Amino acid sequence: MKKKIQIIMLIIILFSTSFVGITAGNNSIKAQSLKQLSYYPESHDFGDMLQGQSNSTTFEIWNSGCCYLYYELYEYEDWIEVDPTEGGSSYDEHNTITVSINTTNLTRGLHEGIINITSNGGYGNFKVVVNVIYENLIDITVDEAWDLLNDTSNGIQIPIDVRTDDEWKNEHIDTPYPENPNHHNYLEWYDSDILQEFISTYDGQEIIVYCKSGGRSKTAATMLVDNDFNGVVYNMLGGITEWKNQGYPTDGYTTFQIMNFTPNIGSVSIDIKNNGTFTAKNISVEIQVTGGYFSFINLTSSCIDCEKPLEPNATKTESTIKDGFIFGFGPIEITVSVWAKNADKITVKEEGFAFGFFISIN
Repeated sequence: MKKKIQIIMLIIILFSTSFVGITAGNNSIKAQSLKQLSYYPESHDFGDMLQGQSNSTTFEIWNSGCCYLYYELYEYEDWIEVDPTEGGSSYDEHNTITVSINTTNLTRGLHEGIINITSNGGYGNFKVVVNVIYENLIDITVDEAWDLLNDTSNGIQIPIDVRTDDEWKNEHIDTPYPENPNHHNYLEWYDSDILQEFISTYDGQEIIVYCKSGGRSKTAATMLVDNDFNGVVYNMLGGITEWKNQGYPTDGYTTFQIMNFTPNIGSVSIDIKNNGTFTAKNISVEIQVTGGYFSFINLTSSCIDCEKPLEPNATKTESTIKDGFIFGFGPIEITVSVWAKNADKITVKEEGFAFGFFISIN
């Protein structure tokens, strides 16, 4: 009986050993017979392309397992073409796949497409990305903008600051004549009449739009080309922030103070002070002296777009003497107005008295 039991146990052990060995052996054989789809790279970004352009790239497919790999490729976008669309590969045999795109029928903006790869050794996807851009909308760096704005041999480009009024007055880029910056708040362009007025004003010209960092200017540029702007729109990447980081000059609005009304024989002079942090440019001054008995006195002295700028904290004197003499009798009113290209207009009035050529100020 004992011997019989030992024989039965031996048979069980032998059967178990034999079963495990077959399973392991079968697994080993199965692992060795696996085909494995491999490919690289897994995607390609064609970047910015104009409508109507074509381009191509390649990637490789190979079998990183044993035996023979069969594969097929499927594209579902009309603008993507794959060649070849099927093939095979032995172990570590690399095949080149060409992916071509054509943007003729694509709308402006970002487009993505997927190429499906099926095989007897696995599945995969190859991603294609392209950004279709406007022919007359060009992104440029601040360095490129500076070069354009300092050389009229390449044409005239007008910088357009599309930020708010307060941002413009606080600080904006400074460029030489005739390519000085102008300000147009692009938010006003949501009024179609204002937008069309801007498009008409700059029709056929080259403009460089900018904002603080480049986001709003891109939106503004897109609005223009979407509304058939007949010109070239450059979008300055990085905006005024990057402009300043690169050390390029800026300008801004300043403020004036009118002071020191001084009577002279037959004339009046006043002092104008620049109280801001930016140089006042294209200053205009107007002095009106009116009054006297029977309103006999009426003299206007002015300097419109005076050539000489006024530095911060500097003072200049203007006199009526260059435009004639004040002569008469009776009370007078002296009205002085000052403004500049980069300064809002201010007006101050003083009263006085004329006795012939002699002037007194109260």
